[in-house]
Amino acid sequence: MNLKSLSFTSEFNIGVFFQNHMQPLIIIGCWFLLVLLMLWAKHYQKKYRWLYKTSLTIVVLLSLFSLGIWVYQENLFNISDKTRHISMVREQVRFNKKIRADNTSVGTIQKMVMREAQTEQRLKKQGFVSIPSQGILLPIYNDAYSTVGLNAGANYANRSQNDPEGDKIPIMGQGNYGLAAHNFNDGRTGFSSLQESTNHNAPYYVKGQLNKSSWLNGKYILLANNKGIYRYSIVGQTTVSEDDTAILNDSQTPKLTIVSCLFPSVQYRIVTHAKLVQVDTWNHASRHDVNQFNLKIRVTNAHASWYNPGIEEGANGDAGGTKP
Repeated sequence: MNLKSLSFTSEFNIGVFFQNHMQPLIIIGCWFLLVLLMLWAKHYQKKYRWLYKTSLTIVVLLSLFSLGIWVYQENLFNISDKTRHISMVREQVRFNKKIRADNTSVGTIQKMVMREAQTEQRLKKQGFVSIPSQGILLPIYNDAYSTVGLNAGANYANRSQNDPEGDKIPIMGQGNYGLAAHNFNDGRTGFSSLQESTNHNAPYYVKGQLNKSSWLNGKYILLANNKGIYRYSIVGQTTVSEDDTAILNDSQTPKLTIVSCLFPSVQYRIVTHAKLVQVDTWNHASRHDVNQFNLKIRVTNAHASWYNPGIEEGANGDAGGTKP
């Protein structure tokens, strides 16, 4: 068993494929047809002068639009990274404003976190993961080795070198808790924002060499289940090949191992490592940590528009079941 069995459909996800390939091709196709129409109208310029001018205007606008999409998707000059950072800061400001006026009880938030929101009976809610600095808030389920599981959110990953069948169920706050989710290459959905720069292999893979990254060091990760909240601190990122399952081996020291694909070199995995620093029951956790799971206020990021459909559990969806 290897990490290929982590069914990362992001390796051939129709939405990601459309985003990175089909959309530019369709725009180029439209541009080509308009050019032909423009040339035809020019041939009959006296009769179709209006059509020629209109076609020329559309071709110019479509060309500029196509260039803008290409620059954004290729993340030239890190423009998409910067745009998403601005959006994330604004979202945090909105969250802080709303949370000050909210009086949802700790018990209610706990119930939201453990609510079984999926219709798939094979999926069992394990809790939630929150990485506030990266705008990540995902439900955790029990099936990282199927499309169904990973399309729903994050899942615990437990098929390791020492336990290839995944017989041992990981426990939050104990040993090596493995977690996996899609990288949709959009810097937002799933674990996409754990990649340092969208659509760029660097610094993880440069000139045929696998490298590390420390850009998230010190940022915290929160896991939550029915028992309480577990705070981890990120200590670094490494890059491994898709057949490296040793990263999920159990350990005596409590830690968190998050696995997601690298884009565009999807044959490699970005592994985010974190150490456990604190465990609290819901009633003893800081209000700040509890608020990170307030689904009436926080937005979740499990689903990416039409190509990974589903109802978000956060404020951008059914708000923890509070919306009709």
